[in-house]
Amino acid sequence: MKQLYVLSLLFFNLFAFGQGLSVRKMDSLKLAASKGNVNNRCNSLLLLSDEYSNTDLNLSLKYAKLSLEKARLANNDTLIAVSYNSIANTFQYKSQLDSALIFHKKALHYRKKINDSLGMADSYNNLGITYDSMGLFSESLHQYFRALYFYDKKKDLEKQAMTYTNIGIIYKTQKEYKKAFQYYKKANDLYVKIKSEFGITVSSGNLGSILIDFERYEESLRYSQIAKEGYKKMGYDRFLGYPISNIAIVYDSLHRFQEANKNYIQAIQLHEKYLNSYEVANICNAYAKCLIKQEKFEESILISNKAKEFSKKANAFFLEVNANKNLAKANSALGSFEQAYKYSNLYITGNDSLFETEKTKAIFELETKYNTEKKEKLLIQKEAEVKHRNALLIVLSVLVFSAVLLGYLFYRQQKLKNKQQKQEFQLKSAIAKIETQNKLQDQRLSISRDLHDNIGAQLTFIISSVDNIKYVFDLENTKLDSKLQSISNFTKSTIVELRDTIWAMNNDEISFEDLRMRIFNFIEKAKIATEEIDFKFNIDESLSQLKFTSIKGMNVYRSIQEAINNSIKYAKATEIAIDVKSHGDEIRITISDNGIGFDEHLIVPGNGIQNIRKRIKDIGGRFDLKSEVQSGTTIVLTVPK
Repeated sequence: MKQLYVLSLLFFNLFAFGQGLSVRKMDSLKLAASKGNVNNRCNSLLLLSDEYSNTDLNLSLKYAKLSLEKARLANNDTLIAVSYNSIANTFQYKSQLDSALIFHKKALHYRKKINDSLGMADSYNNLGITYDSMGLFSESLHQYFRALYFYDKKKDLEKQAMTYTNIGIIYKTQKEYKKAFQYYKKANDLYVKIKSEFGITVSSGNLGSILIDFERYEESLRYSQIAKEGYKKMGYDRFLGYPISNIAIVYDSLHRFQEANKNYIQAIQLHEKYLNSYEVANICNAYAKCLIKQEKFEESILISNKAKEFSKKANAFFLEVNANKNLAKANSALGSFEQAYKYSNLYITGNDSLFETEKTKAIFELETKYNTEKKEKLLIQKEAEVKHRNALLIVLSVLVFSAVLLGYLFYRQQKLKNKQQKQEFQLKSAIAKIETQNKLQDQRLSISRDLHDNIGAQLTFIISSVDNIKYVFDLENTKLDSKLQSISNFTKSTIVELRDTIWAMNNDEISFEDLRMRIFNFIEKAKIATEEIDFKFNIDESLSQLKFTSIKGMNVYRSIQEAINNSIKYAKATEIAIDVKSHGDEIRITISDNGIGFDEHLIVPGNGIQNIRKRIKDIGGRFDLKSEVQSGTTIVLTVPK
């Protein structure tokens, strides 16, 4: 589930304008905003904006803009920066991320201008939140570490804790759950230490979420309940949906579906009430998947369509892709195979287009760089203290040892200099290595785009040209017509194989679920081309979470494809069965037909069989073939997990 990054924005507003705002009278704030000096009027308008951010985002934006107008008239850079920050936060709540980014940068500009280091840290943190929401995780983490540098320097424990929370969110998004848990726990410990009710509530919600990934459901429920009660107590109903979502997922995981359904519906209603389109789509996807488990397929389809509607509003394409996956499963279970095929294709196409632009390794290197710099500063500070102490000893010691001590200090200084030079060299080497890896990745993406744009376009032109020839010339020569049709079909097949190759190139890993969808798609196309053959496809559900390297996944897919093609071309079969099962540390794939078969001792294996045998051998697997005349053919592929 998406984490509570918006709570960081709320936290900074509360911190800036003080605690106990909820007891102020709204009319007294409006009165204060209409008279008095500029500072008081701006602060009153900002307080009104913050107060309305919980109930009416349009009014919140209105008061923030009024504050900006008055701050500009007074030429007060501090108030201008705070007003820009409040405007940006309101756009963030409204999921208008491009606008939020612009105004956070404006706030940062003015804070740099007045050298407000704490305000700069707040802006860096808010920029990190916005980049996170946009899916730019590496840039987001870069901004968080900038903020953390200033908070560490100012010893601001409360904001350190909030930044730890945001860093944890990035790791959770990257599915680095252990790292995420460490940062969430750091944040929670700091909040408990300073007795921050708001901080304890937020960090408890995050712990409740991450503990689900470790299947520590009882602990997750405990932390989620703490968060739920905390938001109720403080009157922040617009954030209640987050811990309630966590509670729903826990009950879903425990197959306590009645309680899960109730909490899913409540969470969706809350996020819908406060116009949080992203979370409505996100939780609808989780609820639709839960309904499929309960075999409530028609209800699941309704909820998935709602997820698609709100994912478009939130401009969250990957949530729309997940909704298509749920729709494919639900329609398939209802026997609506045409709809299932449609949504399966939408899922595959969408999944192919989601390029992985951020790498976990780069994130680790940013964290390491930050921690290394911090340790080096502490080391230099300690060594400076040692030098100072040595200097005092020199003054108090006998003059005869002065030369020795001075020599020792010179040696130490030279040693430290050499060490620093060595560290600088190592850092430059690491940066060069990262740049090399980035160039390789860029080359890989460039090759895949060239294949798609150039070769794909040329193949499409061939198909179009062949079809035009057949259309323009009324061909009576059946052999020529057949030959042209053969060229067209071969070119179309080549385009499909090219698309599969590009798909494999653009993924470091291929999940078995993706592979299953590819095989299913291939079989559906084969059914259309060969209506006389009945296809049966069975796959062990326990394999859905398994992942292959792109090479291994592609070899398995091509081998299955080749085996099915051989049965279609040569076996004269009326039934082809594909069975995929988990067998210990191996996967056993069986492709069998009821065709004419052949005598293995009299037939020389063709290129197709040889290709399958080589592909399976290359990935450490085994190939077995059994065939008898008039008894069909069975191919068994055994590959390691």
